[in-house]
Amino acid sequence: MTESTRLDTARSLAARWDAQQTGYIRHRAERFDTIARVVAAVCADIDEPRILDLAGGTGSLAQHVLGRVVGARAVIADKDPALLAIAADLAEDDPRLETAEVDLARTNWVEHPAIAAAPFDAIVSSTALHWLKPGTLVDVYRALPSLLRPGGIVLNGDHLSYSSEHEGTLARIALADDAAMQALTFGGETDTWDEWWQAVADVPRYAEALHRRAEVWGSELHEAPPKVTLGFHLESLRSAGFVETGTVWQYLDDHVVYGVVADR
Repeated sequence: MTESTRLDTARSLAARWDAQQTGYIRHRAERFDTIARVVAAVCADIDEPRILDLAGGTGSLAQHVLGRVVGARAVIADKDPALLAIAADLAEDDPRLETAEVDLARTNWVEHPAIAAAPFDAIVSSTALHWLKPGTLVDVYRALPSLLRPGGIVLNGDHLSYSSEHEGTLARIALADDAAMQALTFGGETDTWDEWWQAVADVPRYAEALHRRAEVWGSELHEAPPKVTLGFHLESLRSAGFVETGTVWQYLDDHVVYGVVADR
């Protein structure tokens, strides 16, 4: 595979990933734009902002933030070798990006050279941390303040379901809205989740990464962890030491939660 073909293939798969993800998240672009605008405001007086895209996959969110934040650089950290292989191919063409393969369930993930190099100005994530077990999520949130500069921010955009027991009306509305969006998106040429992964499997360059993916994830690949509430996220951020926490954006059960460390 030539250099140009390699890059074109990575770009095509990344674009198809974005289209596929939008089928599951109606206002994904608005969520990304909100995160990027907040990061830009927090970093307005920083010459070379440093961003960490946590569980960043192919790097979609990192690239969106870099498009808004002048002079910024970003680290895309993820456990999935296949998603990171695509991100790494894209990063070879963009000096603002680097990748780090880490497992957030292991406490030593913060020691990766790309993460431990210097404090970050912002840590972002989207549609990823809900895959962590509740205890692991708490541990990850506790680790973040030490990775941020004073006044730094974490922004996590995720799907935080309504309680069917206590919020039944909105739970039904959100479920129907998701189904309508998926019917609209996947009725045409947009890949479903399984179709996108098949497209990756059709590229020989990513065969080894896909093999490692099965080894790295094991049974976790098909086992969704228990769902936690918006309140769980906010309380976990407060307990981790963030002095400001809240919701910066919401559409039904899709939220962007934030935490700001003390500006000492």
